[in-house]
Amino acid sequence: MRIELHIGRLVFDGITPGSPAALRTALESELVDLLSGDPVTPHQDHHLHRATPPPISTTEDSALLGRRIARAVHGTLRLPRGGTG
Repeated sequence: MRIELHIGRLVFDGITPGSPAALRTALESELVDLLSGDPVTPHQDHHLHRATPPPISTTEDSALLGRRIARAVHGTLRLPRGGTG
């Protein structure tokens, strides 16, 4: 199965990630791990407009934040059939 995931933008309201590159690398890596170990079963095209954000600390390091965002996206992709996204 082939999965294509495009993240158009991430919006951070009230915080600034310390290292956008570290955040992006951790997000991509964690999503690959999660989707490889626990793949989603999309029904046709699955358009996700908003993922439930994880609680964020303003002191959180960028890599940890990237991994937490990846888990939120993965959890949202796993919505049961008929769920909203």
